[in-house]
Amino acid sequence: MPIIFQQQLSSGACMAVWKITEPLHFFEVKLLPARVVAHDEVKKRHLAARLTLQHLEPGLNLSTIKVTESGKPFFEGENVFFSLSHTDQYAAALLSRTNQVGVDIEGVGERIFRIRHKYLGDTEQDLLQNVLNLPTLQEGSDAAKWLTRCWSAKESIYKWCGQLGIDFIKDISLAAIDPAAQVMHFNFTPTGGGLKINYRSIEQMELTWIEN
Repeated sequence: MPIIFQQQLSSGACMAVWKITEPLHFFEVKLLPARVVAHDEVKKRHLAARLTLQHLEPGLNLSTIKVTESGKPFFEGENVFFSLSHTDQYAAALLSRTNQVGVDIEGVGERIFRIRHKYLGDTEQDLLQNVLNLPTLQEGSDAAKWLTRCWSAKESIYKWCGQLGIDFIKDISLAAIDPAAQVMHFNFTPTGGGLKINYRSIEQMELTWIEN
């Protein structure tokens, strides 16, 4: 089982990342897809994320998972909170018995430079450059990594919140960065409070999560 990262978190939540090296058949004989997925690669990632969740708590009945209108999955009739994410070759799952959670995993690529204005305001971009001493947000591996972290962090917050209509610039704004602790702080307009996002780099991927 290619679990390449697993951690028990201070809140009592647990998290794991699976590196997807197996063929689709490996997953299909273990799990049924929760929905019709036409593309085989997407189906494989979908199943890998659910198998990662099952690895965290083997007794869970995945057939009871439902999805809200906003796309947030939940266990019907179970006091379990969880979040799933997948990308080209990786799947991540985060599970808690006490708190809402959100997790996201993203690959770092050149595309992030072209879309940064869609999810980061000018003040947030200035904060990134000033705190991290980045000469530019238009090129370079360090800039790409931090822009991806910010995108991933906002995705984690969106999954944690589970509400429709959340604007990544108006409602979720970067407030502070603590590289030593591998933590970012965001202001979240819908609650009027702050949120802490943890992050890790794993095999050229950026993993972020929230366990409030």
